[in-house]
Amino acid sequence: MKHPDIDISLAPGAENNGLAVMLGDLVKQNLEAKPRKKRDFQALHGAVAIVAEDAEVALTLVFARGSLKIHDGIFGVPDVTVRAGSDVILALSNLPITRPLGLPLPGLRDLRDKGQIEALRTVWSGMRDGTFHSYGAAFHPALMMRLTRVMSVNG
Repeated sequence: MKHPDIDISLAPGAENNGLAVMLGDLVKQNLEAKPRKKRDFQALHGAVAIVAEDAEVALTLVFARGSLKIHDGIFGVPDVTVRAGSDVILALSNLPITRPLGLPLPGLRDLRDKGQIEALRTVWSGMRDGTFHSYGAAFHPALMMRLTRVMSVNG
């Protein structure tokens, strides 16, 4: 997953974690397709654990200002932990992004995209039924906003 100014790697053992491989590929593709996301990627610093409870799989994204190492399982003490069903985790990458803050909120023009509408429904459903949890996000808003923009296929 090497690119001249994108350093994304899998820690030993993470190559067997399908979600880790998929998220690494997603970040790489987003950065290559939308170079403006590189500024956010280069500013990211911190660790985010993602737990897909229904699939019984976890990973940790460790960002270090321009690099990303993806670990199998929960690695160290993450700044933020996201726990949800795999459908909600995947839907997060398709949320509509508004300007100028790049928050995952719908704008009027975004409501025409059926994939984004379905992503919103999936995430809201997880929040409503209590299967989507985010720990530490309120203490790391810059990390979460940049992560959202880098991970989103939109914006």
